[in-house]
Amino acid sequence: MTTPEGEKPRGWWKFRTIDAPRKLEFDDGFADETRAPVDAMGSAHAAVDLEDLGGRTRMTIMSTFDSEEQMEEMVKMGMEEGMKEAAGQIDALLAEHARA
Repeated sequence: MTTPEGEKPRGWWKFRTIDAPRKLEFDDGFADETRAPVDAMGSAHAAVDLEDLGGRTRMTIMSTFDSEEQMEEMVKMGMEEGMKEAAGQIDALLAEHARA
């Protein structure tokens, strides 16, 4: 992935819970150019829950941060916009998968 400014952000995920098809939990953080974690940036925890609503699915994503300051920094770095952009692509990805 490349940002609109041409940057290539690096990161890592460590899966904590996989309960397909209902739940996924993982820790994530930033990585350097060698893919090593950047501890100074901290990490976050994400929980994704999928709920069947009779032919539709509700997806709930909750991110937990080390501190309020870390969350504010992530918002400044564009996390909210990135999450909206990623979530906005889900329907098209699922439709493409269903056609395959």
